[in-house]
Amino acid sequence: MRPEDAGLLRDIGLPVGPEKALALSLRFENVNIIHRPGKATRLTDAGIEQGKHFPKTGHPEIDAWSDLSQFVALGEVPNDFGPGSFFMTRFICVDGVRGNVWWVYPKLLEGKTSCCLFNASLPAYLVCLLAYKEFREEWYALMEEYPDEDDALNDPGYISRAERIHKAFLQRLESADPLGFKEGFWECHAWNEAILMGVG
Repeated sequence: MRPEDAGLLRDIGLPVGPEKALALSLRFENVNIIHRPGKATRLTDAGIEQGKHFPKTGHPEIDAWSDLSQFVALGEVPNDFGPGSFFMTRFICVDGVRGNVWWVYPKLLEGKTSCCLFNASLPAYLVCLLAYKEFREEWYALMEEYPDEDDALNDPGYISRAERIHKAFLQRLESADPLGFKEGFWECHAWNEAILMGVG
């Protein structure tokens, strides 16, 4: 791991709660980020299947620079599909060369390792998680004013305030990770959240 990332993990660490701040409602699945503070391990020791492309992924657009043998697993990201699903879990990793944060699937799909870029850096990842936590808290506080969800969705006052909360969330995410934001994980996820809010 890069010294600056190791130092960040030592001095700041990884969040392990609250649960709602690490639960993501994606478009086709719900996932829970489970960090393993103090138990970071090389991806190669975490149980990843190694295909013929290893230490590359088999995806040319990633393999121009990637080296999976230099990835460090910081935890897991299981979802709600149930046992036996190919997409049951994935590792959350930091690239020991470039410092990017990735989701990496442990099982090969068509002989290739599936990866999803999460953030351009570990500091950006931590700031985005904090922005997400605070966004959720602000939105839930607004929803407490509306015992019936339909009342909220039919109230122009709710819509206006929810749109402001969401816009501020987008701005914080982009500010935290200007390199990795556009068309990246967090921008897409923020619009999933907008749908849940009733403003997407």
